[in-house]
Amino acid sequence: MKNRVSFLCLPFTIAAFCLTSCGDDAGKQKGYDGRTFDISAAQDGSLLAKSAKVGHNYTLTIEGEGQAVSYDRKELVPWNAIAKKIESVTIKEGISNIGNWYFSALTLDSYFLPASVTKVEEHSFREGTTLYSYASSVEGANGIYYYSETRPTGEGSYFYLDEENNPRIWKPVIEKVSSVLFIGNSFTFYEGSPEDPGVPRYFSAIAGDFGQKTNLDWVLKGSHTLTKFADANDEMGAIVEEKLKTNQYDYVILQEQSTAPINNYSAFEKAVGALKAKVDANQKNCTTVLYETWGSPTGIQGTSFTSVGEMEAALYAAYSKAGKAHSCPVNYVGSAFAYAYETLHMDIYYSDNRHQNNYGAYLSAAVHVHNLYHFNLTQCYEYAGLDAKTCQELLGVANRF
Repeated sequence: MKNRVSFLCLPFTIAAFCLTSCGDDAGKQKGYDGRTFDISAAQDGSLLAKSAKVGHNYTLTIEGEGQAVSYDRKELVPWNAIAKKIESVTIKEGISNIGNWYFSALTLDSYFLPASVTKVEEHSFREGTTLYSYASSVEGANGIYYYSETRPTGEGSYFYLDEENNPRIWKPVIEKVSSVLFIGNSFTFYEGSPEDPGVPRYFSAIAGDFGQKTNLDWVLKGSHTLTKFADANDEMGAIVEEKLKTNQYDYVILQEQSTAPINNYSAFEKAVGALKAKVDANQKNCTTVLYETWGSPTGIQGTSFTSVGEMEAALYAAYSKAGKAHSCPVNYVGSAFAYAYETLHMDIYYSDNRHQNNYGAYLSAAVHVHNLYHFNLTQCYEYAGLDAKTCQELLGVANRF
């Protein structure tokens, strides 16, 4: 009987050993749910760190007032055992410093520091971490941005919060004002009017987000061709002539009427040459830029073109040829349209499926800003009242062309 009892107890003994030893690490981590740690320098409970389990990960909240204790190595930090599982850290107003090694083992990319934090220790954060601070200065901090509701004019790195409370970096103000003249028709002023044109409107918003000041001007009329704009006897041509004599521009952007570069390339190229000659004769250090138009679902009807992309390819060739002939850079808006429409299936056309809607105008403006100033458009957060997600995708497209 004794032998039989010993035999039956053996499996239970092994199982009990596994429950207390094999799962020891999991047991330790489970014990961090709802834990509170005294991290005050005086060890008087005035500063506390609280961990809480959320799913398989943890959150950490620091609250209280005064100076925080520092540690000699990261292994001594109370939450070190779960450091890789901490998915968010909230540091509340009151703490005056971030102790040594506190977050060096965490994998978070950024932290918000309240205004009360005026010092961080040498190893408080992992190298490369971004800090967003509400204080005016923080001793010992690298890679830090300070909060500002308006775009700062002085030196330093600053951030603001967007409508969804995401941190965005303020870009420095570019002191040189850039003057731009748009010459074209409805492919420049839709979705708007000749008096309040869509593309210049979004151009100003996008460039302004990068701190680029702009003076925008335009001469626009529906269906007008560059041939007419180059003719001083034409009503709009006379306005162009006068503006080029009396104003100083950095860029003059020429947009030909729809598919005219395909239908009558000779007239298109001749008009480009005539307008560029007027720019060069009267403007100092001004660049004449060609604005490539686009193919459209309506535009290909009744033609030999079988797709928007096929029509755009013909426009691309015409604008490229004229640009090379007259040493004019080309902003390939049409290429961006074809990619957005055929590859990404984005809604960029007005109800007539020919002109641009507001998103098409935003895309066009983004291509112009990218080519004129060479900004990385993925860092733009100005959507001018349009859907942010859609604009971010359009900015990504514009960055390609």
